[in-house]
Amino acid sequence: MCYAIPGKLVEINDSIGVVDYFGEKRNVLIDSDVNVGDYVYAQGGVLISKISEEEAREILIYWKDKFFELKEVDKELAKVEDIKASDNLLGLLQKVNLGKDLSKDELLFLLNLKDKDELKLLYETANNVRQKEHDNACCVHGIIEFSNYCNNDCFYCGIRKSKDIQRYRMTIDEIIKAAKEAVNEHGFRALVLQSGEDSWYDDEKLITIVKEIRKLGVLIFLSLGSRSKETYKKLYEAGARAALLRFETSNKELFSKLRPEKDFEERLELIKYLKELGYVIATGFIVGLGETDDDIINNILLTKSFGSDMYSFGPLIPTKGTPLEKEGIVDKEKIKKIIAITRFIDKQSKILVTTALETLDKEAKKEGLLAGANSLMIDITPKEYIQLYSIYDNRAVGGDLTQNIKEVVELLYSIGRAPTDLGV
Repeated sequence: MCYAIPGKLVEINDSIGVVDYFGEKRNVLIDSDVNVGDYVYAQGGVLISKISEEEAREILIYWKDKFFELKEVDKELAKVEDIKASDNLLGLLQKVNLGKDLSKDELLFLLNLKDKDELKLLYETANNVRQKEHDNACCVHGIIEFSNYCNNDCFYCGIRKSKDIQRYRMTIDEIIKAAKEAVNEHGFRALVLQSGEDSWYDDEKLITIVKEIRKLGVLIFLSLGSRSKETYKKLYEAGARAALLRFETSNKELFSKLRPEKDFEERLELIKYLKELGYVIATGFIVGLGETDDDIINNILLTKSFGSDMYSFGPLIPTKGTPLEKEGIVDKEKIKKIIAITRFIDKQSKILVTTALETLDKEAKKEGLLAGANSLMIDITPKEYIQLYSIYDNRAVGGDLTQNIKEVVELLYSIGRAPTDLGV
């Protein structure tokens, strides 16, 4: 299964290329040795590799009709029904449709909606905005969780260093093998390399991993936590082009309480540095840490302030053996409202449906996508390790990978999404 549609490079302007997909043109950052007329793959707005014309045309035969068929399904589902709602809500959604910014008080009003019909209108409007801005593209990344060792003792995390769990580290060869299987057997074009903050993987090991996987012609997403600026610079030079680094909460006091011995400002500074360095940035927060509604809106606004390319947020899943194990379960509707509000605040962004949201409810993945989200990750960690990456209880992972991929693709097709990332 392809997670990217090849397109034809029709123009190059310095470091920006223009790729044609069945008449639609998208800008991409050029990160390979290519020429006008080449067929290429892009992920995250980055041109990652060339593909032969023969192979590209073979893939495009399948996509030529499917591409437009899915668009029509998506357009139909993105229509906004005529639903009875308060004048206040209708006025705010009209502002959204006119491209006007909402005040914090207006955003808080949306966050506190409870009426079922009004929530339906909120989600439909957000999905409509998503469709207008991004069409039906939905990026699908594979994630390899290669170590559950961690130097930190964060109160909310199931792999915190003081928790007694079975630990594992994948070898360099195992990580590269998993990446090759993901690309060659399952068609992934973007891979997330995630671990606890495990210093056993020094710069030399990480550079080797990145260089070898980059040879596969994929976008490499790093999710390694707080590493030095020098390390991230070396990994960028080695071929990594995206980084997932969440700040967890915009409330400095809450951050200090839940992340002992960690510096809030230092975390924010690192995210800013990664953006300046050229990384595609994914960042965000956890919902349910004891934050106020005002904190939640501030979380979204802080994410936007970094110029983030992708928003990653999900509910706290209370986990046994952690200081927050007795916290309440976050309401699924709250996460969906945050997805919709985020779509209004940053129309251009990619919004991830996290595994944590899927863990709340088996329908949450679909519902999140229909509330304005447009990105997914599939866990491709080898089966002998996947259950050991227990950052929270009862994770919605595991099972047969081929079947999991099949179910995701069927879901995307059912709502008219192409499991691709067509760039920016």
